[in-house]
Amino acid sequence: MSVNTSIGLIAVSRQADKNTPAAEPAFQHGLTGGQVFKLDRSVESAGVSCGVRAGTDSYVDSIGTGVDFETYGYSDVLPLYLYGAMGNIASAQNAKDTALYDHTITLGDVLDYFTFWGRIGNEYTKTEGCKIDQIELEFEGNKPMPFGITAIGMGADLGLTSIPGGKDPSCFDGYFVPTGGTFKLDTSSSTPTDAPVVKGSLTLANSCETSQLAGQITPGSVDEGKLKTSGSVTVKPDDLALYKQMVTGSPTGTKPTGEMVYGSFEWCFRHSKNPKHTLVISSGRVPFTCDFPEVAPDGGAAELEFTFDDIGIESAGGSPITITITNDVESYV
Repeated sequence: MSVNTSIGLIAVSRQADKNTPAAEPAFQHGLTGGQVFKLDRSVESAGVSCGVRAGTDSYVDSIGTGVDFETYGYSDVLPLYLYGAMGNIASAQNAKDTALYDHTITLGDVLDYFTFWGRIGNEYTKTEGCKIDQIELEFEGNKPMPFGITAIGMGADLGLTSIPGGKDPSCFDGYFVPTGGTFKLDTSSSTPTDAPVVKGSLTLANSCETSQLAGQITPGSVDEGKLKTSGSVTVKPDDLALYKQMVTGSPTGTKPTGEMVYGSFEWCFRHSKNPKHTLVISSGRVPFTCDFPEVAPDGGAAELEFTFDDIGIESAGGSPITITITNDVESYV
């Protein structure tokens, strides 16, 4: 029987520490693509000259493990992934509805380790000692928001008979969408206002690297680097005030300034099935860049794509972005 690629699941749980894989997943959800199990196996030649015009032996130099998949923004598990990428999460009961909880995710110094379980067809795998290396999200119009998640691990198991725990997947509970959301932007202040946003994207990259120890095939640790926050927001404006603000510091400015002008954005997404669940992504110190619009003989409304790369922080304890998710999960750590 062939391996049916339409049957796929991923499950995840936070580890207590680097060397203790989780016993069973805390969350399980569906996928839109990608690999639930990724193994990079490096094979080298022994490089011996032995009186013949060919090599004599090869060996396995290293084995890297991980996961690299695409999914939708399921409200129960998404805070865990974003916490894994950012490093800090604070959870509190919602002030208006005591059945809900607000989870605020910001920059932290150290990333936690995670265990992933995967299924494709009737094959089951486990990847342990993982850190979230990168998360990508994008939105456009009213399309469901895709999330890409890449994690790097230290160990792997193949041939499992099932994903332990029997937890129901989140596939049927809805996910975050742009529909009904609000999108704010300003290119010269920390207070964004409603803007005619067409689409946007955000990438959180941790530059994770593995440490290979002598005598070990799999890594001895996964070490995160600097968090790099990049992305874009595209608008279809009535005029070029947002562009002028970015370049001159004022919507009525006429001379480009050599001083850095920081902008801001706030994106609020709604849930496709539960209107009480929300996702808010914001930043107040964004170094936007944008090209002046081009003339098009066929006409049409101009679009401005404001991009940003490596958002910094203004003071100790700050965060490049702040993400707040409201759902019915009490806590994640």
